[in-house]
Amino acid sequence: MDLTPSRNTLPRLKDFETVLPKNRLSFTAGGPMLVVSFDNAVAAKSAAPNRLPWGHKFFTGEGHSVLGVLAGQADWFRNPALHKELLALRDRGFFQQFEQVVMTGTSMGGFGAAAFASLAPGCRVISYTPQSTLRADLVPWETNHGKGRRQRWDGLFSDAAVESREAAEVYLFYDPFNTEDRRHADRFTGANIRRLRSPFLGHGLPEAFAAMGILKDIFRKASTGTLDNAWFATQMRARKSMPKYHKEMLRALATHRHLTAGAKVARRAFETFDDLFFAQREALFTAATGDILAAMALLEIVERAHRLSKRQTHGAPDAE
Repeated sequence: MDLTPSRNTLPRLKDFETVLPKNRLSFTAGGPMLVVSFDNAVAAKSAAPNRLPWGHKFFTGEGHSVLGVLAGQADWFRNPALHKELLALRDRGFFQQFEQVVMTGTSMGGFGAAAFASLAPGCRVISYTPQSTLRADLVPWETNHGKGRRQRWDGLFSDAAVESREAAEVYLFYDPFNTEDRRHADRFTGANIRRLRSPFLGHGLPEAFAAMGILKDIFRKASTGTLDNAWFATQMRARKSMPKYHKEMLRALATHRHLTAGAKVARRAFETFDDLFFAQREALFTAATGDILAAMALLEIVERAHRLSKRQTHGAPDAE
């Protein structure tokens, strides 16, 4: 006989805060969908003692319950006290009270969202540019996130690629031209993985998606299991109108020494955005091809534009 209480008969949940040595759990009661939001490393550096979880305003505005897993430092949630508390919530049936559990975060938070999916089997994970793990034996090629790599990785929840197999679906967003993000993404091999490649948008995908006006719809669709690759591919066309897209493309072209192509991309971007950043990059690519005189001419144009901008800013008459 199933003695699990019906969700409709459970007492109304109340907000709570649990302060741990290096973490804080912050719960806001709302609707029958629980969003578990994990801090990223930038948020973990915030000194604000009562800051809200990542995405809290949006998630609660959508009517969802929110459990924020906040970090006091960028330790990739490796504190055993946090593990113990989250397991205690699981054992008390906390996650089972909700019709749907969605775990989400970006970068360090993306790791957390996937790594703790086993707390709520059948949940959905929305993970942006996650690290799959920082265990040296599993990712010896990992060179970023030095503080995270120095944590202890021999305990629970250490490999998101394994833990996330408990999820119904894992929506994994990453830029395939960001080498380390791609290598981490490649470690997720379960049948539940939904790969959403986001070329030339770099590591900060939520910010890029927000600028494109699609971040909220991504969550709405992924959290309900209705996000499909065709819709996403259509929405991704908007990235080509963003300076960030062209900057990331130039980074990739430089990495692979496509110098002539890089100069052409930089020239088109400068003509489109009128941003001296791209004129400078065109000069760098041109110099790398060996055409130093052409590069010097480009830098002279940049310098003249810079001087003119300074004069206009300070109200000085244009002498040229």
